[in-house]
Amino acid sequence: MADSLAAALDYEKQPRWSFRDLIVLTLAAALLVTLRLHAFSLPLETDECNYAYIGSRLLAGDRLYVDVWDHQPPGVFALFAGVIAIFGDSPLVFRWMAMAFSLASLLLLYAIARRIGGRAAGITAAFLFALASSDPGAAGEGCNREIYMNTLILCAWWLALEPRNLIRVFLAGAALALASSLKTNVAIHWLFLCVVLVFALIRQQMSLSLKRAATVIVIFSLAPAILWSGTFFYFSMTNRWHEFIDAVFTFNLAYSDASQNILQRFGQFFTPKRHPFVFESALALWLVGGVATIWLAIEMIRRKSVDAALVLALVLAGYVATCLPGWFWPHYYYLMIPSLVLGCTVLVGRIVESATCLIGGDVVLLQEPKPNTLRRILPCLIIAVVIAALCVTEIRHYLLQAPFGITVKRYNSRDFWGQGQGENVARVTDPDDRIFVFGNDASIYYYAHRRCASRHTMITGLHAGYPGADERRKILLDELSRDPPRLILVVFNEQPWNEWKEFLRKYYGEPIGWDFRDGTRNDPIMFVLARKDRPVPEIDWNWDRSSVGGWLPKSHAPTSFER
Repeated sequence: MADSLAAALDYEKQPRWSFRDLIVLTLAAALLVTLRLHAFSLPLETDECNYAYIGSRLLAGDRLYVDVWDHQPPGVFALFAGVIAIFGDSPLVFRWMAMAFSLASLLLLYAIARRIGGRAAGITAAFLFALASSDPGAAGEGCNREIYMNTLILCAWWLALEPRNLIRVFLAGAALALASSLKTNVAIHWLFLCVVLVFALIRQQMSLSLKRAATVIVIFSLAPAILWSGTFFYFSMTNRWHEFIDAVFTFNLAYSDASQNILQRFGQFFTPKRHPFVFESALALWLVGGVATIWLAIEMIRRKSVDAALVLALVLAGYVATCLPGWFWPHYYYLMIPSLVLGCTVLVGRIVESATCLIGGDVVLLQEPKPNTLRRILPCLIIAVVIAALCVTEIRHYLLQAPFGITVKRYNSRDFWGQGQGENVARVTDPDDRIFVFGNDASIYYYAHRRCASRHTMITGLHAGYPGADERRKILLDELSRDPPRLILVVFNEQPWNEWKEFLRKYYGEPIGWDFRDGTRNDPIMFVLARKDRPVPEIDWNWDRSSVGGWLPKSHAPTSFER
């Protein structure tokens, strides 16, 4: 049987989009919006606050990697800065931005699935993604980078459906280039899509020449080469070459050098130690997606199926991109959600084909197969079971949860805690005061609306053992010594070093407040220091989770890192 993707490349035979497609997309979009609105009251998490804070500082004239420092590539900060410039920096702005990207991902998934398997496949993909797009286990309800990366990656895969169209091939590379400016591990997706493009061309043109294949790969590589060459040139011309390379490449490679070896990471994906609940709220999707992945591999080998290769490449690229950093934060797993949706869709479509063939029905691509009872009932039954199971877990772990319950297992109370301490800082300082948080809690700057006294909004780069940590520590103390911040919040994330202790003794007295682990009075997680010459009003710094209706699952033991 001819491969469905290869047949779909005949544009004139493609069924046109109709009013029915619009109805399906409208209903799926309405479901997605309804589910996402449930989490709109949640505070932003610390990463999201960091993007927003740095984006606002860039608009104020600060320079990335010099005046504000982070180890991410510049794209995410440019994205947040652009949105802030137009709409402001309210948390709702970023919630709606994530909503818009999620809706775009839904549309792309529908288009890809419809092109490969017809309207029924598109409907399945649209509603599965609408249900799973806000999955709390993979931080889908948030505003982190993976949400935006997914949209650009899916755009690249949709454009790659027509590998003979060189304009679309170039645009596919451009989409991945933009995604890589958000997170560099998108290079994995570029490699996998390169292989699929060549494989698709070989299937369509058995006499494919080396020159033709090379031309396609060069065109596919052109946009990433232009974007990253331009980025290197820009930071070089603005005298930030060293800082840019040190942050985005040197430090990032060291940050990804986790304790386990590279092969162990691929196994740990299935049993993440810190966050074993990643899979539970979308369990049906993960299980059926896993079966679909095995089937896709068999299908690609046995039938040399291009559409199976396309979806399998998307699944594997997300898997590798999730594993390589070695940290397994829940939001890393969100890269897998769209590919699993497509895998489930293609698997169900294949079951339909098999069922039709078994009872003597004709399978004619891009035309309606002869109707029969089994063909109608079997796929509907499978889809209904998967959707019902997904609904049950999403309702239990998401819709029935209070705001605090959605995130508590993921990062304990870190998002609510950051908001609460930010509000405490705002109560005792003036708008022009600078503060410093010795920790990885940029949410305090965001919710306090106070400026960080250093370029280091998070102290990950100061951790002992990372390349350049000593130099960054020296820079930190130089910056803080010029105008010591009025307030310093010391979170127990990293052991203090001697020069840091001397700085604190010189400019700061005894702690003016402590924050203790919930339910204890002798297990501090943070203390607060005020400048000797600029005291602040006394308040209670011991944040209580009960103030936001907080609770803690019995099976979850909090750590100072999470809090």
